[in-house]
Amino acid sequence: MSWCQKFLLTAILLSSLTSTARAVGPMLKHEPEVPPGVDFVRSLDVDTFVERTNRHGLGAQSGRLRFRFLDPDVNAFVGMVAGFHHFNQDLRLGMPDSPDTAGVLANWGGAFGIVRGRHLWELDLMGASLSERLGFAPAIVGEHRIKERLLFYHRTELNIFTGDAILDADQGLTWMWKPWFGWSLGYRLFTSQHMDQSGPHIGIRIYFENPRIPFIFPSLG
Repeated sequence: MSWCQKFLLTAILLSSLTSTARAVGPMLKHEPEVPPGVDFVRSLDVDTFVERTNRHGLGAQSGRLRFRFLDPDVNAFVGMVAGFHHFNQDLRLGMPDSPDTAGVLANWGGAFGIVRGRHLWELDLMGASLSERLGFAPAIVGEHRIKERLLFYHRTELNIFTGDAILDADQGLTWMWKPWFGWSLGYRLFTSQHMDQSGPHIGIRIYFENPRIPFIFPSLG
């Protein structure tokens, strides 16, 4: 190939790359256009309640934050969940003569689930933190719509630590007074080998959907 042919071939390739870069440039400056009805339904769900434990009537306060990103094509979702639980009497984990004590249990991780009609099923895979201990905390969650504004829910969570574990099983009813605000009433079983902080609770639920909720899974969004 002569130098003239090489020059022409190089010029054509450079012109093609320049045109492609100009076309891609405006696309990178804008959010991708997704047809209505097929974009992820982005929701934020906040549950918080106060509990009366059976330990001399002392109380506890809990809060849980969930982001869910529902694919309307298959009615399945992924998300993130974080929970923070404070007890007025310190939790005791491990052997009674030398336990680890702390007033706050925290867990966080991913949420995966499906929606089928009036029923929602969710699997949470989380880490757990209590005092200086770190553990694994899987949970199974169900939400079942009894009426338009009335939900029955149940959540069974196991915080697994070395040498001990905490069973956190909560169930109750939620009445959504508004689409974004509701009241909850339930009973929580919170127990381990040498501890029991179970009791009834009452709380509020805040829920809303908004396409501006930041997408936390860029590879899916």
